[in-house]
Amino acid sequence: MWTLCARIVATFLLVVSATAQVSPTTFQELLKRAEGGDAQAQFDLGRAYEDGKGVPQDDNRAAEWFRKSAEQDDAQAQNSLGVMYAQGRGVQGNRGEAIRWYRKAAKQGLPEAIYNIAISYYNGEGVEANLNDAATWMMVASRRGDAQATEALKKIIQELHQRMEISKFQLAQLYDKGDELPQDLPAAASLYRELAEEKDGMWYNDGSRYQLCQMYSAGKGVPQDYPRAKSWCKKSQTASSYVVLGRMAEQGLGQSKDLREALNYYKQAAFRAVPDGYMDTARLELASGAHDAQKNAYFWYLIAIKRKVSGAEEKLREVASHLTDKEITKQQKQAAAWLGMTDSEQFKNLKKH
Repeated sequence: MWTLCARIVATFLLVVSATAQVSPTTFQELLKRAEGGDAQAQFDLGRAYEDGKGVPQDDNRAAEWFRKSAEQDDAQAQNSLGVMYAQGRGVQGNRGEAIRWYRKAAKQGLPEAIYNIAISYYNGEGVEANLNDAATWMMVASRRGDAQATEALKKIIQELHQRMEISKFQLAQLYDKGDELPQDLPAAASLYRELAEEKDGMWYNDGSRYQLCQMYSAGKGVPQDYPRAKSWCKKSQTASSYVVLGRMAEQGLGQSKDLREALNYYKQAAFRAVPDGYMDTARLELASGAHDAQKNAYFWYLIAIKRKVSGAEEKLREVASHLTDKEITKQQKQAAAWLGMTDSEQFKNLKKH
C-alpha cells in the first residue's frame, strides 16, 4: 500500500522550519513570556527546543512547552504535540493520543492537523484504517489549498475506484455538525445537493435529500424555502422525512394547513418505526377531541411503549383515564395483533387506527 507516513514528519518540519534563529537575548524574552503563560511564546519556545534553534535541541522540553501551549488551545501546539506522540519524541509514543491532539487542532481549522488525521486514517495509525475516512479528511485539506493533499487525494481516489460518494457525504456531515471541523453550512448544503441530484438510489443519496429538506425548512445554510424542503423530503426514502412532511402540513408551512395529510404522514413514519411517528400520530389523534380518536391514540402510545419510546407511558396513562376497561382491552389486543403482522399487513391496517 502506498504510504503517507513520511508526511507526518514533513508536516512537523514545515511547522518548525519558519522559526528563526533565537539569540540569547531573544530567548530570555521568549522564556519570560512563556513562563508568564503566553501561549504563542510557549509554542515558539517548543519549536526552538525541537529544532535546536538558539538553544540545545531537546525533545523533552519541546514536548513540555508544546503541551503548555496546547492546553491553552493553541492549534499549532496541539498539532505539534500530536506529532511528538506519533513519533515518540519527548513523550512515550502513542498514536491514539496523537489523534486526540490532531482533532483538537482540526476543530480550529488547522490544515496540518487535518492532513495528519487523513494520513492516520489511511495508514491505520491511532485509528482503524479506513480509506473513505482518509478521503474525507484529505478533501478538507485539499479544499484549503494544500497541494500535497491534492496529490495524495488523487491516489486515494484511484484506490476507491473513483467512488467518492461516501466520503463526500461524510464531509458534508462534518461541515454540517461543526463538531470536528469549523462549521460550514453552505459547503455542507453544496455537497448534499451534489449527492441528492444523483440517481443511484443509494443510502447517501436519500440521506442527502433528507438533509436538504431539513436545511431548506430551517433556512440553515440555504435560504428558507418550504416548497423546496417539501420537494426534497418527498424525493427522499428516509423514514424520518415523513415526520418533517407531517409537521409542515400540520403547521401550514409552505402550504395550507392540512391535518389529514399530516396524520397520514405521521402514520407513514410510525409504520417505518420512527419514534416521533408514533408520538405525533397519537398527539394529532387526540387533538380532534373525538372519542374514537382517543382509542386510536391509546393504540399508538401502546405501540410506542412496546418500541421503548421515551415519554409514551405517561401519555398512555392520560389517555387511559378517558377509556373504559373494555375499550382498553380491545386496543391492547389490536396492538398485539398489529405488532405480529408482516410489513405489508401493517401497511394495509394503517388507516384503521
